[in-house]
Amino acid sequence: MKATDTDVDTHIRQKDSLSSGRGMFDSHWQEIAELMYPEHANFTYIGAEGEKKMSKIYDSVPIHSNQLLSSGLFSLLTSSASPWFNIMPVDYEVSNVQEVMAYLNDVSKVMYHEINNPNAGFASAIHEGYLEYGAFGNSTLFIDEHPGKSVLRFASLPLYESYYVENDLGIVDSLYRTYDRTAKFLMQKFGVDSLSEKVQKFIADDKLDTIVKGVHVILPRSIIDHYSLKSTDLPFASLYIDSDNKHLMHEGGFHELPFMAARFRKSSHETYGRGCGSTALPVTKMLMRVVQVTIRAAQKTVDPPIILPDSGFLRPLRTVAGGLNYYQRGRLNSKRDIDILPTGNPGFGADYSKLLQDEIREIFFVNQLQLNTGPQMTATEVMQRTEEKLRLLGPLLGRIQTELLGPMLERVYGLLNRAGKLPRLPEVLDGVPLKIVYTSPIARAQEQVEANGLMRALGILEPLIKYDASIVDIFDTEQMARGIFDMFSIDPRYLKDEEEVAAMRKARQEAEQEKQDAENLRASGQGADSMARAGATMKEEGLDTSDYGVLQ
Repeated sequence: MKATDTDVDTHIRQKDSLSSGRGMFDSHWQEIAELMYPEHANFTYIGAEGEKKMSKIYDSVPIHSNQLLSSGLFSLLTSSASPWFNIMPVDYEVSNVQEVMAYLNDVSKVMYHEINNPNAGFASAIHEGYLEYGAFGNSTLFIDEHPGKSVLRFASLPLYESYYVENDLGIVDSLYRTYDRTAKFLMQKFGVDSLSEKVQKFIADDKLDTIVKGVHVILPRSIIDHYSLKSTDLPFASLYIDSDNKHLMHEGGFHELPFMAARFRKSSHETYGRGCGSTALPVTKMLMRVVQVTIRAAQKTVDPPIILPDSGFLRPLRTVAGGLNYYQRGRLNSKRDIDILPTGNPGFGADYSKLLQDEIREIFFVNQLQLNTGPQMTATEVMQRTEEKLRLLGPLLGRIQTELLGPMLERVYGLLNRAGKLPRLPEVLDGVPLKIVYTSPIARAQEQVEANGLMRALGILEPLIKYDASIVDIFDTEQMARGIFDMFSIDPRYLKDEEEVAAMRKARQEAEQEKQDAENLRASGQGADSMARAGATMKEEGLDTSDYGVLQ
């Protein structure tokens, strides 16, 4: 259903209400950004282009820690070096069919290839999103169709431009984004005829650099026509509004929710999340103050302040190396007329700064994301330490998968399917729901916790098996083998499906039975032949069977 002028006015008022309602968050995020993500310190004011934004930074550890968190999440969750997801059917029995496994494996590979197409811009967009996710606790990823060199186009929407609206389930399903662009940009994107009369006059007067304030609204439509091919009838509406002139520049739609709003952690009564930056802000402010004072103490130590009498020296006083100073004879009474003031202890400040730096790194999960091991660690110790780190990362990864990665892959699947990029769906999967299985390094490490537990259990039982081999009868070794392949996210094509395995086993049993029957037949034939030869011998010797007594 097409938007009306009343809808335009309503959306403009809604955006203004959302902007004024999160003023406290904007002030908080501005303080975080100035210390941890200066490039995005645009919440309470927009600085001039090229403005210096590091004036409050005396130590780069908070900025670097946020960058390490972003890089770690990228490498361990969405690495472009190796596949990090698979599409699987919800029904376990269907997943064992070889045709299904081959099809879904091909689908996963196509999706992974298109996501990592350089023209799609996924790597840069997701990395920028992770930076906001760690610092502010919110990340907004937008996926649009790219009509040119690739099907997909990813973009990270900055938080200072994005305003969330939750539905009754606590899911962000509506987005209001400030869209301030030049008249030239709007002309190229929407066409001159779609713009307001005032903007058209700017273009006619060659004032193409004039900034026009706009709002991009994405929200679910209340009335949907699933049989319509019009973009204005799709499930999710897309409205580009010129808020200065209350004019609708463009209306479109999406089949799936095109944006993902991920929150690091949130309170039940708040729409927006809070990230590591919120937790680290007090420590970061303390660190900046300590480093600032320590720098001054170090300067005093290297170039200490001195005490001079108010008269006696011929000015100016030279404090450079090798400087010569002259005084009037008889004016100085003792050597204490010139002295050095106490300079403080910069070493203590450096030690205290180190403690604060380590605390900030802990808050940003730097140690947990770096799954490094020491040279003297045993395999068991490595497994135990890895499990401990993964337990700390569990809530963090769960929210990312639920609010960011899952909806993103659903959107990618829909776009590629409509573009004809995916292989044809087999009949066995018609109407079968699918699910996402994550195979990233951190997801595999979590799954391998179960594999490690299995190996430890078998290690404990090994001495008992030597005393009682029947213990092995309780093991379903086939399911254990398939489960281990699944835990390590190995390509399912390397395994045969259960029907093929059953057919092989049946053929093997029949072959063994035929072999056994042949041996039995040959053995019975040899016995009969021996009896015949024995009877012939007895006749030649003139013996009767009664001569053998009990052998009869």
